[in-house]
Amino acid sequence: MKVLVADDEFYARKALVKMLNDIGLEVEVAADVETGKEAVEFLAGNPDVDVVVTDIRMPEMDGLKLAEYVHREYPEIAVVIETGYADFKYARQAIQYSVRDYITKPIGKENLKSALLNIEKSRQREEKKVKDRIQESVFEISKEQLSIQELAQNPELQEQFMGGCPEYAASLCYRVLLMQVDGGDLLPQKEEIKRRLREEAGTQACEAFYFKNNREYVLLAYYEDASASLHSLKSCANSALAWSKAVTGCSASISLSRCHQGMGELYDAYKEAVYAISQRLLQGWDHVYVYNGERDSVPALSQQDEIGLQKALGNSDCRGAEQVICRIFEDPELLQNGDIYGLYRRIISVLSILNRHYHRSDSPSDDRVLLMFSRRYDLYNFKHMSELENYLLGMVREICCQAQGGMENSSDIIREITEYISRSYQYDISLQDLAEKKYFMNVSYLSRLFKANVGKTFSKYLIEYRLEKSRELLEQTILKVSDIATHVGYNDVSHYIQSFRKVYGMTPEEYRSSLGRTEA
Repeated sequence: MKVLVADDEFYARKALVKMLNDIGLEVEVAADVETGKEAVEFLAGNPDVDVVVTDIRMPEMDGLKLAEYVHREYPEIAVVIETGYADFKYARQAIQYSVRDYITKPIGKENLKSALLNIEKSRQREEKKVKDRIQESVFEISKEQLSIQELAQNPELQEQFMGGCPEYAASLCYRVLLMQVDGGDLLPQKEEIKRRLREEAGTQACEAFYFKNNREYVLLAYYEDASASLHSLKSCANSALAWSKAVTGCSASISLSRCHQGMGELYDAYKEAVYAISQRLLQGWDHVYVYNGERDSVPALSQQDEIGLQKALGNSDCRGAEQVICRIFEDPELLQNGDIYGLYRRIISVLSILNRHYHRSDSPSDDRVLLMFSRRYDLYNFKHMSELENYLLGMVREICCQAQGGMENSSDIIREITEYISRSYQYDISLQDLAEKKYFMNVSYLSRLFKANVGKTFSKYLIEYRLEKSRELLEQTILKVSDIATHVGYNDVSHYIQSFRKVYGMTPEEYRSSLGRTEA
């Protein structure tokens, strides 16, 4: 503890310095000065002082003026005032300037020691509060980087991040409430949203999450009565929608899964909520959607549309193919029924035709398309029908452009691929799969386009993206290295460690240690 002593009485000052040196604490007297002005000048060049012990009566600048100055300019420095005047008026002024202690002369060693010990204890309490706030923030950031799938598959993460919820899993039913916001993450209000969801869910057993990757809020709410749970969560959802609109001006959508029991069903419950919330594409935002199973009421493409799309693509008639796509999305039957599964079937039919045209095959090849377009994930990433329509129209234009030997839309395709990587880097991704099953183009052609637009190969870009994400997680979270490796898409932890060392010159553990952090 560095101490600056200010006292205009020479012998009293030197006695105080000797007392500090003999007090039995780890104290270093940084300097002893005669006036408050000298103390100010010393602090200007030595701001690392911990404590100023000052007489209250000094020429040029007295102790109270010095305390006021220190409080204003160096609020982290503690001040102890010593005086021969037992006057409470001075004590009140000293408190105003956050003076830590006020002791009267003659100063005893025990009084001085007690004052310094109190300052040290106070500082330790403040440091602990700061560390606790940082730890809590790191804990929340760690949760945000995960997904419900990772929690569902990892009992250790469940224990660490799900509070008391897992202990209810064996005896109570639960529903998943899923919320997304249109036009932003509502990040400044994320804790308020989570708090409201918990309080309004109508149950004491619940946990709320914000998952950054999918920009979603997930509430896991346990109930004894399955029917009561639906009523309570509908009420909670409507209240959250109204609050979001009133406070932020943002629209939101909320969906509810069916009742489930046990952590083994958590991921299925989440997928139901994802499936249900995709109905916003057909019925709009600011609604609560409940999963009631899959329906099959709306047929796939009509024979007329199927033949028309194939013919237009065969003739590289981009405008004709676009008209067919637009007609599909404007179908009143599809919009009125609000059947998201019917929309999904039509998308798969369109993609199958695009796939058949590209590969010059008469086989339906729906299985190939299903590998790269899921109603639960790819469909979930579209927030409006116009986005989905533009996605299909872009693929039509690219196919027609390739047939004519052009590269007009290459930058749009590469932008989509980099965005796809940012959303899906945790999963197995290959350029060949993207080329053949998502964009229906030659993989060599797509590889050349990617390198021309990005300046590096697809594989190098993906590796660097994953490693950069892992580096951020090492810095910002308490996740274990093995969990981080899995999260960023490495099935083999040793392979991840080797890749990290190759790029950053050290292992992930060494990198974290270099930051003064250790694995939790």
